Amino acid sequence: MDRITQPAPGAGHRLVAIAALALGLALIAGLTTAAPAGAMQDRDGAEQTISPALGEGLLELLEMEESGAWLEVEAGYTRLIEERALTPYERAVLLRQRGRARYELERLDAAISDWRSVIALAVLPDEDANALRINTGQLLMAAEDFRAGINLIEAAIDCGTPLTVDLAVRLAQAHGRLDDHTGGLPYARAAFTMAESGGGASRNQFSLLLYFYQQLERTPEQLGLMEQMVTRWPAEKANWTSYASLLAQVGRETDAFEVNRIMYLNGMLNSSQELVRLAQYYSYYDYPYGGAVMLEREINAGRVEAETANMQLLANLWRHAREWERALPVLERVATTSGAGPDYETYGEALFQAGNFREAEAVFVQAINRGGLSRPGDTWTYLGNVRVEMDAFNAAEQAFLRALDWEYSRAGAQGWLQFISSKRRIMRQGAALERTITIESCELAIQRARLQVVVSEDEYDSEGLRVLDLPEMCEPWFDTYGHRLPESDRI
Repeated sequence: MDRITQPAPGAGHRLVAIAALALGLALIAGLTTAAPAGAMQDRDGAEQTISPALGEGLLELLEMEESGAWLEVEAGYTRLIEERALTPYERAVLLRQRGRARYELERLDAAISDWRSVIALAVLPDEDANALRINTGQLLMAAEDFRAGINLIEAAIDCGTPLTVDLAVRLAQAHGRLDDHTGGLPYARAAFTMAESGGGASRNQFSLLLYFYQQLERTPEQLGLMEQMVTRWPAEKANWTSYASLLAQVGRETDAFEVNRIMYLNGMLNSSQELVRLAQYYSYYDYPYGGAVMLEREINAGRVEAETANMQLLANLWRHAREWERALPVLERVATTSGAGPDYETYGEALFQAGNFREAEAVFVQAINRGGLSRPGDTWTYLGNVRVEMDAFNAAEQAFLRALDWEYSRAGAQGWLQFISSKRRIMRQGAALERTITIESCELAIQRARLQVVVSEDEYDSEGLRVLDLPEMCEPWFDTYGHRLPESDRI
């Protein structure tokens, strides 16, 4: 009779019930009215017989059992027990049968009491006593007296009852309810091993063993068992998820990532949270391009919400992949949607990397004006960098001077200020050298022009002074007669 149900424990879940209790009592097939020669004896040598007077009453009650009149049956056994002196064997028989009646009446505590008394009398044959130990042990477990139930079933096993898959499962579960995971693990292993050799363990038996491995933090054993589970039930998403988690726990992060990719390719990842987590995996394992492609596809398909956080992740994936052109529209959308300074800073950085310096400058200025920056000194440095790229050294210098206000950006800003100073010095030196070269080249040109033969009167002015045909570059330094101009007369 199944009175107790038990869902099989899933991976990572506590055992919450006892397996179905199938109780079958061997009824007395026949009774003797007198002690026959060679009658069965108990362990102490006493004959296992029932007196004729008791036998008649017992036969009547057995006939009533067949009709299911369990209240009358229980009362009848109680009367027989209380009205006469009984041998230990007679008492054991009556208590066993009254326990049966009480069990049928669902008075489990009373049934347990009767059967424990029978076991304590120690007059039944080993096979019968062990059957009663097993049944009583299971009832004790159903009543949540797990330790007493374990002790009775283990006593039956010690006395010769074979350990079956069912008994091993019950013992493992009872140990689990007591948080005695060390004591329960051997039984969980035994149940699994016997089931595997007998045609294959069920999901429940896999899960039971996995539960004990989890509780005892036996991660390598968990991993090995989970590998078998994903192979045997490849369509079970929960198994793959647990497998990936275990791989990460033992330091096999790359394998964990590959398992998640397999799940995605096989359509097992369908929630927005799962898909976003996979995109983060791509970034973590230095494959941002693949993550960006996947996440963009899922956002476009509507399976991932196009909210700010997800768009930021997509933009960062494109940035890390150095796909600036693909990152720019996403970053622009994030910045204009949130209006936050940090988002404008990120957008400006991408514009800078893409070589859009003019736009980057404007966006960095917006980032600074909007505020909320975690490191504003870095933003001022970015702004200075953009202006350097545009050769706007004065404006760049102003930005780097502002970056000096923060210690973390001071060294970088000082380096850039030195660069600008050096650049200006080089430019001045270059300009001076260029001027010297230009003047010297013009002087040579003037000498060549004066040595040329005059071929036309047009080469003289109205006052008879020769007008030289000089290169245009000489105009700031020499007049048309080849004379050096004073500083005040230069163009």
